[in-house]
Amino acid sequence: MALTAAEIIKADQEHLIHPLHHPIDHAEPMIYVRGKGATIETLGGERYIDGLAGLWNVNVGHGRAELAEAAAAQMKELAYFSAYTGSSNLPAVQLAEKLIGLAYDNMQAVFFTCGGAESNESAFKTARFYWKTKGKPDKIKVISRHNAYHGVTQQAMSATGMAAYWKMFEPRVPGFVHIPTCYPYRQQDARPGETAGQTAARLLDEAITREGQDTVAAFIAEPIHGGGGVLVPDDDYFRLVREVCTKREVLFIGDEVITGFCRTGRWFALSHWNVKPDIMSFAKGVTSGYLP
Repeated sequence: MALTAAEIIKADQEHLIHPLHHPIDHAEPMIYVRGKGATIETLGGERYIDGLAGLWNVNVGHGRAELAEAAAAQMKELAYFSAYTGSSNLPAVQLAEKLIGLAYDNMQAVFFTCGGAESNESAFKTARFYWKTKGKPDKIKVISRHNAYHGVTQQAMSATGMAAYWKMFEPRVPGFVHIPTCYPYRQQDARPGETAGQTAARLLDEAITREGQDTVAAFIAEPIHGGGGVLVPDDDYFRLVREVCTKREVLFIGDEVITGFCRTGRWFALSHWNVKPDIMSFAKGVTSGYLP
């Protein structure tokens, strides 16, 4: 016997913990049951345009039967097998090779994760690992930006530059430093004659000096801010950031979790400015939400 709408909502409220959740905000939830293309439908039959594409991830639209069929065919062959050293599996090998062909031409290999926050966590670990292999074990800090969103696991939350996400979960992981972002309409700490991009890149350079170049492992940035306000930088910003990171021996992590896979009209967004990161994190659009 099918549950009524009231029973489904009651079960949701009692048993499902939602991200960034407070019960007051969830008193009358909308339950979505199906989607087609750019539209979604609720339990009550109302149809809406899915302007956020799920959560910036259903890049190719809902209801793509060919994607469900491809996933089902693979699941019939092999559910899962570990990729720890000594074993691998064909889909992972094929996808890694495909992604390298689409990514920036300085990318060499792929480490698969379960989502964007884990991708950023892995990027931070990779940066620290890299500097240890280079004989610089003190390079552990990560510089991020105000308004940045990099996830809400403990390390990723510490990189996220919005205090609302820290409440109730502090203390944050040490070693994360925040600086003003490139915000062309409200740029902080600008000097006369500077573009917003020049100001923000200078603030990065000054932060590296202040923290000590020998202690900074990486700088992380979304090409376009997502949760922090969909802020598009000046055209000179990431070119100058790339120059600073190269000069100061700091790895540049491009967080393309939201902007990747044609969200901005190109496979990856930093290519709009002809800039290549040292490490790129991705998630969301790589499956278009067809695998949660």
